Amino acid sequence: MEAIAELKEDHRDLGLTDEQVLGMYRTMLEARRVDDRMWALNRQGRAPFVVSSSGHEGAQVASVLAMNPDIDWCLPYYRDVGVVLGWGFRPLDIFHGVFSRKADPTSGGRQMPNHWSLRERRMFTHSSPIATQYPHAAGIAYAIQKDGRPGVVAVYGGEGSTSEGDWHEAMNFAGIHRLPLIVVIENNQYAISVPVAEEVAGQVADRALGYGIHGVAVDGNDPLAMYAIAREAIDRARNGEGPTLIEAKTYRYYAHTSDDDDKLYRSREEVESWRRRDPLILLKQYLIETRLLSETLEEQMETEIAGELEEAVKQAEAAPVGDDPLARVYALPIFPTDPVTSVEAEPAGEEVSIITAINQTLHEVMATHPEALIFGEDVADPKGGAFKATKGITEAFGKDRCFNTPLAESLIIGIGVGMAAAGKIPIPEIQFADFIHPAFDQILSEVARIHYRTDGDWTCPMVIRVPYGGGIHGALYHSQSIEAFYAHIPGLKVVIPSTPADAKGLLVSSVEDPDPVMFLEPKKLYRLAKGPYPAGDHRVPLGRAAIRRAGTDLTIVAYGAMSYFTLEAADILSEQGVSAEVIDLRSIKPLDWPTLETSLAKTGRLLIVHEDNEFVGFGAEIAAQAADKAFELLDAPVRRYATPDVPTFPFASELEAMVMPNTAGIVRHALALAEY
Repeated sequence: MEAIAELKEDHRDLGLTDEQVLGMYRTMLEARRVDDRMWALNRQGRAPFVVSSSGHEGAQVASVLAMNPDIDWCLPYYRDVGVVLGWGFRPLDIFHGVFSRKADPTSGGRQMPNHWSLRERRMFTHSSPIATQYPHAAGIAYAIQKDGRPGVVAVYGGEGSTSEGDWHEAMNFAGIHRLPLIVVIENNQYAISVPVAEEVAGQVADRALGYGIHGVAVDGNDPLAMYAIAREAIDRARNGEGPTLIEAKTYRYYAHTSDDDDKLYRSREEVESWRRRDPLILLKQYLIETRLLSETLEEQMETEIAGELEEAVKQAEAAPVGDDPLARVYALPIFPTDPVTSVEAEPAGEEVSIITAINQTLHEVMATHPEALIFGEDVADPKGGAFKATKGITEAFGKDRCFNTPLAESLIIGIGVGMAAAGKIPIPEIQFADFIHPAFDQILSEVARIHYRTDGDWTCPMVIRVPYGGGIHGALYHSQSIEAFYAHIPGLKVVIPSTPADAKGLLVSSVEDPDPVMFLEPKKLYRLAKGPYPAGDHRVPLGRAAIRRAGTDLTIVAYGAMSYFTLEAADILSEQGVSAEVIDLRSIKPLDWPTLETSLAKTGRLLIVHEDNEFVGFGAEIAAQAADKAFELLDAPVRRYATPDVPTFPFASELEAMVMPNTAGIVRHALALAEY
């Protein structure tokens, strides 16, 4: 490696006062000592897990110094001790996290250490999956840009994260919209143990050209050079000149984490060669040469920091741990208690189809909620969505509130997370349920867990609209039923309308709910099911089933398209002397169990109908609940009628009809159960 390089800029030429550059050094020193103390606690067996940051301090602290924490946003990653200290964290805050204490401002002890969050300072929550933070940052930047709010967004990560699709999708979106976004990649030469030559083709900074944005590489161990580059990038963003990608070349001196053994993949000589370019040494040498740092002042800093850290460790280790791991899964928990006991009256209104009801409701939502945003593939006018659900909304409310995104499902959900953090109500559309799978990590790891993992500090209000299901000649990749995947995720609510009135009522309630809601729209019913569209305020509470038809001989539980066909079947069953009670769940998460149980107490028989695969479909959960909670009420085994274990529906109409549940099949299964 090269010998120690001299800092090239004079701090005064950069607009830094003597006090500011001394403050930069002190924060860097504090970050190093915090890291040293965390490692010591780990070796003593007092801290089970720590993440290394030593060596990164120059890039971290200098970039933060160029920002304004009073108006800007910050999304650090788990190695950014210097960033969070520069942004306003106290060492005590960090050690509360190290010891997993309730007072940890990032998560109340629910996350591993170094997963930063501080809502009052616009530091958005971070998680362990790599690169998910970049779409979040882009979503925040979009929101503040379109609102004309001051501030820029800085997001941090390692070079390994630039191999993830989320990074590419966010960079592409940022370039398209010229967002006020600064992406700082701390290239420390290793993605855990994988060297940069095996991780990154070419230079990270050079990739900016492909997104039409500014990219620059900088010596991340030179704090003044880093400050100069960061300030330039921030000035460009504030002036509306778009995003900047900064590749800060640096090195970590310790292992990736306390669970890693870096001696297996790098030599002692390599580490020592980089230590000769330690950012603390470089800045200290500069301060001595400019006569700003005396031995006395240096000793004073060390003494003050040591005392502060000693007291922080003492307080944090003695602090209480959290006491309720079951709380704050939802911002608004829903526990249905009062059963529905009668058939729901049909509201008055003009007769429309479900797709028309959704379109009209979205217009009403956009008018009454100026913070609502609709986005996805092809949703903007003139197309207005693949099924025309968003037709006319761009024309009515503008291209900033209803806009097209790139074909990138993880991005669509990820920017929604950022928009929600910035105070918006995102209503993303996934064009077909079959294509939502690239966004699974964003939904599972981010959307559904934000409220829980921050101990209630952040919420993620979002309505994810998803056309789903078969019966439209869509074949394997335009017919999937995905509800069982997402009903399994704590923190997410899942609702499915089957009538135009419910489409409106459930959609309005979903938009007003503080939790993320997946709004599944049965494509088969878009134009098949017609009914009244209630004018004015109309809401259907989440977690509230509907009795569509009263009966005494058996209970048939369904949702979505199968509710429609079950009602047809009930008419046929009635002609054959079988009285079927039809329950339309409407919400499958939360589940209205009291209504089901009350019905079973009357009928003693349960048939569950859905178009997803029978094996581990959502009906299996209903059956398990019945066996567990209502066994004594049953006069016959619980039966299910669903799709066989095939990869959804074939393209040929004749083959689709052989496997998709239908009215005749419901009648057949119901008769067999009634005769048991």
